[in-house]
Amino acid sequence: MTTSDYAHFLADCIATNADINVGLAEDEIYGLYISWCLLRHEEPQSTKAFWSAMRGHGLSERRRVARRFIRPGLRMRGPAAVDYILARRPALV
Repeated sequence: MTTSDYAHFLADCIATNADINVGLAEDEIYGLYISWCLLRHEEPQSTKAFWSAMRGHGLSERRRVARRFIRPGLRMRGPAAVDYILARRPALV
């Protein structure tokens, strides 16, 4: 996957949240990426490659909240977000 593909993922799926005390957990962001790849019929890259690319796009800040790391000030958006949420919560369908 190219750098521009990761930039496209961020543009399609991640929005900023005014409240920096909330954010997305790392597993949620990677899960959203997997959903985005599946919808585009592309092969997802490894978590290592993904997070390396995300750091390159400025997603390096993280905070520990309870037992998980979150990336503050982020929220999901777009069709991949719907796919990801429904895949995690099939009872919603």
